[in-house]
Amino acid sequence: MQKTKSGFHKKKDSEITFAVQKVAQVFQMEFNEYGYSLDSVMCPKGAQDAYFKSKFDIGNLKNTRILDVGCGFGHMLDYLHAWNIQAQYTGIDICPEFIDAARQRHPTADFRLLNILDAEINETWDWVFLVGALNYATEMPLWWRYVKKMITRMYELCTQGVAADFLSSYVDFQKQNAFHVRPERVFSFAKTITKRVALRHDYMPYTFTVYLYRNQELTDNNIFMDYKKKLLPEIRL
Repeated sequence: MQKTKSGFHKKKDSEITFAVQKVAQVFQMEFNEYGYSLDSVMCPKGAQDAYFKSKFDIGNLKNTRILDVGCGFGHMLDYLHAWNIQAQYTGIDICPEFIDAARQRHPTADFRLLNILDAEINETWDWVFLVGALNYATEMPLWWRYVKKMITRMYELCTQGVAADFLSSYVDFQKQNAFHVRPERVFSFAKTITKRVALRHDYMPYTFTVYLYRNQELTDNNIFMDYKKKLLPEIRL
């Protein structure tokens, strides 16, 4: 039994734990073959800018705390630096080889070997991001259950919002062990967690990102307050 920051206890799901361990072993084998390479994290070359920008667009990241779930080699931190986004970054992964490599690349950064479903975590981050970490599955029938647990746990750990991406079901071809999901299914589940959800399928044809926001405060006219602040003055007609 693991205690969450909210005080509730959750029973460890042994089937999911085993399935995730199998996926971790696959990534370890990829690393043993390719070493420090995008091939090891199964990320297509030339697409990381789109992957990261679609997460950073969720809101104002300046001077916030960011948790990168499934951080791999810590490339998100490279993009935060390159794009001059000042934020306090924490990267976590379940593969020791990835964390070791990330620490070598960024010796002063906060990288942790951590599974958020198993660990007792007594801190929160403003934004919790996940890029590509749910795209490979060895136990396909269990994977949606795992995805729901991950999204729920990520939302528990955020104070402003979550951004996570998935392989879309709107494709002509699917690789073996690739987890593709209907965007509608992810959106519907996200709406059970928070009223304020956004889904974007506009940056790549086979990948989409979902945003889950913490602040659900509404104006008198039922506009989300955070969104209203971005609008130009209303025109009187």
